[in-house]
Amino acid sequence: MYLLTELLTKDTIQLANFVSTWQEAIRLAASPLLQQHKIEEHYIESMIHSIEKHGPYVVITPKVAIPHARPTDGVKELAMSLLSLQEPVLFGSDKPVFLIIVLAATDSASHLQALADLTQVLQEPSQIDSIIACQYIDDILEKIQHFMDKEQAG
Repeated sequence: MYLLTELLTKDTIQLANFVSTWQEAIRLAASPLLQQHKIEEHYIESMIHSIEKHGPYVVITPKVAIPHARPTDGVKELAMSLLSLQEPVLFGSDKPVFLIIVLAATDSASHLQALADLTQVLQEPSQIDSIIACQYIDDILEKIQHFMDKEQAG
């Protein structure tokens, strides 16, 4: 079982001011995983195709999207990456997104703990806003750790 803090690291979190399209946001968000050879280019195209086909179902809560595709679509290793935007990108006309968290799962189970951790981090709108407000990757990592510690202590 992988914890969220094992998957989201300095190497997989990025900050950007602005991207013009949600497709560009997904490509940028997934780029660390591509560079680390955890996913193939095909995985990125599968995520984009899936949203084009089914609509912005990846927007799981206001301001947050978790694009993903099937393990068979080019996942080499369980991985997750996060892109935080200063300006929202629209996933559909009424779905402004600031946080894009790419999930690359190798099977149906190994990512579940990390996803459960992520759910704890994203359950409060104030927690989402505080992550969006971060100007540095280290600050995002600290916030995520803090929200998880708070939950475990809770």
